[in-house]
Amino acid sequence: MSKLPREIVDAVRERTDIVEIVQRHVALKKRGRQYVGLCPFHQEKSPSFNVIPEKGIYHCFGCQAGGDVFRFLMTLEGLTFFEAVKELGDAIGVEVEEKELSPAERKALKQRATAYDVLEAAAAAYESWLWTGPAGAVARKYLLETRAMTPEAAKSARLGWSPGGWSRLLDYLHQQGFEAEQVANAGLAKQRERGDGYFDFLRERLIIPIRDERGRVIAFGGRILEGDQPKYLNTPESAVYKKSNVLYGIEKARFAADSKRKNRLIVVEGYFDVLALHGAGFEEAVATCGTALTPEHLEKIRRLTRDVILVMDADDAGLRAAERTLPMFVEAGIQAWRVELPGAKDPDELLRKEGPERFEQVMAAREPLFEWVVRRRVEAVGTGVMGRERALEDILPLLARLRDPSMTSRVSVRLGLPEEVVLERIRSWTPPRESEPAPPPPPPSGFKASRDLVHLLWLVVHRYDRVADVLSRIDPRGVPMDPVVVPTLARMLSGEPVASVLRDTSDPGLARTLQAVVARDTLYDEDSATAAVLQVVGRLVRPEWNAALGRTKDAYEQSVRGGDVATSLPLLRELKRLQDRDKAFDRALKANDVDRCVALLGPLAP
Repeated sequence: MSKLPREIVDAVRERTDIVEIVQRHVALKKRGRQYVGLCPFHQEKSPSFNVIPEKGIYHCFGCQAGGDVFRFLMTLEGLTFFEAVKELGDAIGVEVEEKELSPAERKALKQRATAYDVLEAAAAAYESWLWTGPAGAVARKYLLETRAMTPEAAKSARLGWSPGGWSRLLDYLHQQGFEAEQVANAGLAKQRERGDGYFDFLRERLIIPIRDERGRVIAFGGRILEGDQPKYLNTPESAVYKKSNVLYGIEKARFAADSKRKNRLIVVEGYFDVLALHGAGFEEAVATCGTALTPEHLEKIRRLTRDVILVMDADDAGLRAAERTLPMFVEAGIQAWRVELPGAKDPDELLRKEGPERFEQVMAAREPLFEWVVRRRVEAVGTGVMGRERALEDILPLLARLRDPSMTSRVSVRLGLPEEVVLERIRSWTPPRESEPAPPPPPPSGFKASRDLVHLLWLVVHRYDRVADVLSRIDPRGVPMDPVVVPTLARMLSGEPVASVLRDTSDPGLARTLQAVVARDTLYDEDSATAAVLQVVGRLVRPEWNAALGRTKDAYEQSVRGGDVATSLPLLRELKRLQDRDKAFDRALKANDVDRCVALLGPLAP
């Protein structure tokens, strides 16, 4: 496992804006000094996911997920720790050396980094071929006349053109220093059947760059303008492109989908539908990349919004696609809507014919996808007795999963059946048998903090300037504490950032406690922090003080009963010392005498 110098890791963490990184995946709202949103790691209706930029960490109060910016990227983007540090370091100009990587790690990292470089160079070449010289004339005419795009919109989307010939792109990229194998690994070239070389994957096509949340080119779509080849062709999957997890247009849509604007995503079928909608002001539009919607797509959508409008082509394939996605939307906890496009086969056509105002009217007339499915099935089988029975049979799995009385009522009305009949069918419905997976192993119990220890950690994290000096003067031998937390507390008292401490915390219980402590921004105000930390430490030591007092009292009484004067007198003095210490600490607390409290919070031994 590769290791990195702590100073490099800390430098990257401190100079990275965790809010900006998280917002690539989660719609956040500012709340005081923190940001909140719906957790990307579990389904929830009310936001419990917090990002604390001041401390450089995130924490979810619902599922207890949390950590620093590296942990976030590792979890959501599947990066290794080194890859996360390297990627963030490159973005802010911190050099992260690779010399300690294993050969396998170095190879994987190089392939990933090279793929981005190859794809960016290819995008620049395609753009140049579109806008300069006669080769791109047919594509320019198609964009500006047939599609009615402005040059500005086409350039914003980084559209391009791949000229004819078998190796125009390969030759260009070779001049830029890339080997043919690297171009092929990025999905831009294929090896000849005889194995004696490579050829360009996209030729004589209008090029649509596919970008990730950061705007990095990760793949290309190519549209044929003349000939009888497949209309669209996408580059194959690579180290940086997995089509089941990519939404075209997400780099703009992730900003437009937040609650301050429209709080929705519009899912369409084609690249040019997305481009037309973005150009008309509907930047919340996205499309899949030549594949049906997948659970991975919906997981990405769920982090941004829970309100999705499906705008599918008005043909049988589009209708079947919308119907097929309903169970996935239900599973993901997303409210899905269906829109019919009157007099147009897709959004691009409607916008060109009638403009954005008409499209917004169509959006306002959206229908819940569930009701659309019910209506469509009823229309398909008819309203006779047998038709209604068949429609109900088709809908039962969804009704049983939803358990929504309002849905049940609407289904009964549409089918013309008594609601009690529908309810009884739902109650008696049983899902098809499936082999049950083995239950996951229980999570390790880990450290469990007491209320007072949580308060102590909170004061160190949030009121460091007020309590660090006081705590550093207290002899730690006199404060009973779980040994798991002692080194963590010592590191934080020495001034280490809590995000750095969290990175090295191996106990899951302690990590969850620290994350929750950081995410809680109100407990003690500045003026009461010093008194509060003394009270908290006092409550932590009292059980041991009381136990020592009880043991001494028992020993003294036993010595008196046995007539052992030589033993009883020292025990009486010790008993009085412990009693006086207890009372003196209470008086010092009441008087807010910090020095006296610190002196009394020493080891039990005199």
